[in-house]
This record gives sequence, structure tokens and C-alpha cells, in this order.
Amino acid sequence: MYLYDYKVTDLVELAWYECIYKEIWFDHEYSRYGVEVEKNDIVVDCGANVGFFTLYALNKGAKHVFSIECDDNNMESLNYNLENTNSTIVKEYVGFGEGYLDIEKIFKKTNTPFINFIKIDIEWAEYDLLLNTPDNIMKRIDKWVVEFHDIFTNYYKIFQIIEKFSKNGFDINLEHIHKDTNLALLYAKKR
Repeated sequence: MYLYDYKVTDLVELAWYECIYKEIWFDHEYSRYGVEVEKNDIVVDCGANVGFFTLYALNKGAKHVFSIECDDNNMESLNYNLENTNSTIVKEYVGFGEGYLDIEKIFKKTNTPFINFIKIDIEWAEYDLLLNTPDNIMKRIDKWVVEFHDIFTNYYKIFQIIEKFSKNGFDINLEHIHKDTNLALLYAKKR
């Protein structure tokens, strides 16, 4: 698989996608601290964008990936990029509250009793989603990678979320992934 197999519409968009592609495929940002997709995993990709992570997970041997994306601008490329793969595309907003697909609803929507790996990159909705996920639902997922936005203004919420994962039997690592940004990735793996 090559980057240029992806459907993009202009050079600026291509440069941005090349960056994202590099982070996932070469820098392995979603495979650290023992938190990684393994053969036969059931994977959920929240914030699937155009499918880079979904294809990465399938390449690592995932049995099936549920790719959830809400942006109309990404849907055509997502459908194109995931055609004829072991994936299911779900067009919904992931978050918490009315009109959002929360973790409990994801289980119902995907009709799966458990999830081996979940990637969450949902542009600031991660805080409410995780703080409002019931413990019994959280425990049905083995491995998590969550992108946190605005980490310097939301550090208290991050501490609450770390405590929640720890209380529910997860080992946690938090990495300020790009030192020139206000982003961090949380890696959680069930003990």
C-alpha cells in the first residue's frame, strides 16, 4: 500500500495527509507502550478521517475495523480507501450527549461484545466521552489510544481520566507526542 493510492483533491490536502500517514505508518504513534493492534483484533477507529489508521490496523492483522467518521468531506475518500477491506464505515459523531455515538452506543451499533483496540481522535469531544463512559463499558475494551487536545488547559480532566483508567485495571502512559503542539496521546492497556 502506498500513500498515493489515497484519493485526495489538492496539493495542500496531500501535504497534510502525508504528515498524518507518516505519524501512523512510520512513527507508529498508535503502537507504543505495548498498546498495539494485534492479529485478529476487533478494532474501532473513532475519527477515521480518510482511513489511514484503519488500513494500518488491517495491515497489522486486525480481523475487522469499524471506522467511525462524521465529516462529509472525508466520506468519499474514506469509502474509496476502504473499499473491499474488512471494515465497516459508520457515519456518526463520536462523543457524549444527544446526537452523539458514545462508547456504549458503539457496542450496540457494531454488535460486538468486546473491542480489542480503540483509537479515539475526535477533536475535543474526548473529555466528555471518557468522563461519562460507565466503568463496566470501559472494561469491555482491552487497549485504548486517545488523542487529547488543549492539554495545558484540560490537565485536570486528563488527571480524572487517568485515574478512571487506573481504577478500572489499566496500565497508562501519557505522551506529549509533538512537543510543539498542545496534543498528547494516552495509551491504556488492560492489566
